[in-house]
Amino acid sequence: MVRAITIQTDVSEQTIEMITGTYNFFDKAMRFSVTLRDAAVATIYPSGCRVCGDAIESWRDGVACSNCWREIERKILTKDFCVKCSAPLRSLASSIEYVDRRCGLCDHFAFDFVRSCGPYEGAMRETVLGLKWRPYLPTRLRDGLRRTFDALPESGLIESIIPVPLHPARLAERGFNQAEVIARELVALTGLRLNSTAMNRVKKTERHRAGMGARERASSLENAFRVRAPRLVEGRVTLLVDDVMTTGSTANEIARALLDGGARAVNVLTLARAMNEFSH
Repeated sequence: MVRAITIQTDVSEQTIEMITGTYNFFDKAMRFSVTLRDAAVATIYPSGCRVCGDAIESWRDGVACSNCWREIERKILTKDFCVKCSAPLRSLASSIEYVDRRCGLCDHFAFDFVRSCGPYEGAMRETVLGLKWRPYLPTRLRDGLRRTFDALPESGLIESIIPVPLHPARLAERGFNQAEVIARELVALTGLRLNSTAMNRVKKTERHRAGMGARERASSLENAFRVRAPRLVEGRVTLLVDDVMTTGSTANEIARALLDGGARAVNVLTLARAMNEFSH
């Protein structure tokens, strides 16, 4: 009897070792596959970084190299931002401690908070521009979306995600809404509900060109958005998602429409934030 039990124990240990060995094999095989894939990017299908021209070594980085992405991450860590709208602020002396600084120019905005994955420059700018023509987000940016969402002061209260809508004519022209591409990635990361039909854009505005001031942008967006399904926003804390925030006019106009439609509060998340100081 004792011998039989011992044999059973030995078999179990061998089984465990076999399973562990199999797992390690597949883990190593998967890592090797990733290495081969990344090697193919740099050798078989060489592609230059759209920022600096160096080779892109990993698919996870998209259209920019890892060094240019690190430059974006460095600026996120070192810049001082407005706690509400994320606009860059002038740095204070290291001896001065000031918590929750505000720019003072966004007090009238209807949304509560804005957070962005990075500044609209370098690797981030090239990725956002590419997203307008190809509905794809690199892994590095998907990781950044999760971190940015967690950085929202009240992320635990958010109940649904709403992408900034395109006018039907522009949607037909492009074939997809880049804001909805971002929103769907965020839904997959957070498990929150996507409300892509809660709002529509009823006014086809001219494309916002470089150099347009905040007042001109705000005027062109007046009454451009309408809540088409109040039951999807009433009483809810919503997260508005877009690719870039420049002056905040678009986010402000949509936030006003959502609040008028019964939303309890509106927060904003974008891939990029224009870094011109006091560019509201």
